[in-house]
Amino acid sequence: MNFFLIAGIIASQTLGENYKNRFFAIFIVFAAVLIYASLLVGVMAVDEEARVLVDSGLALMELIALAYALMAAAGTITREIETKTIYLVFSRPVPKPAYLLGKTAGLYLSCALMLAVMSLIHLSLMALRGFALPVFYFKAVVFIWFKLLIITSTAVFISLFSTSVISTVTITAILWTLGHFTQEAKFLIEKSSGAASWALKATAYFIPNFGLFNARDLGARAAGGPGPVFLFIYIFLWFIVPYLFSLLLFRKKEF
Repeated sequence: MNFFLIAGIIASQTLGENYKNRFFAIFIVFAAVLIYASLLVGVMAVDEEARVLVDSGLALMELIALAYALMAAAGTITREIETKTIYLVFSRPVPKPAYLLGKTAGLYLSCALMLAVMSLIHLSLMALRGFALPVFYFKAVVFIWFKLLIITSTAVFISLFSTSVISTVTITAILWTLGHFTQEAKFLIEKSSGAASWALKATAYFIPNFGLFNARDLGARAAGGPGPVFLFIYIFLWFIVPYLFSLLLFRKKEF
């Protein structure tokens, strides 16, 4: 069977499993409650209600999607190993690279689905209040998804050598946080010297720069930032490198 066909089947199965999982529904309900609760914050802002609703809604969508992505990525493969389901998968002619690619792609699609549902909830609130849609809105949502692609790939890799789901989530969450402070890290590198400078520079290569995807920063930089070619290459590298390292670890496991 074709490599990409196998990966596609696994991706669709992963998407279906995540969609049917009760945690998906719980996260959606939680998102709906929080997004609609942001209406109260917007009302308090008076003249800035529209801006506050947009910014707070996008921020909540990002955080909730992140929490879901980390939990899903941390457990998608380890859960099948623990339940021995993976032995059934590899009793058939399924290449490990196709399985890993399919699992990762399924997680990407799950994140996209969650963002789409939350966006509909957010947009319904904006329409209810009679506010116009910001020009940068859909770009901001897509950029949130790009960030989730990067962190999901990283979480899958970490899950293959981590001792538990909690440790995977913790390590990946730390990387997510550090990735939003790259400008501060550059400042520290410039001010450092000697071994400390070299250590910081080396560490910086293992931390994604999420500042490249902050199109929702009050809409001020929505039209600026890096070009699409640079972003595509950057995202591709953050997919392919964790994927290849994940594959190296995955090949060593006996199934």
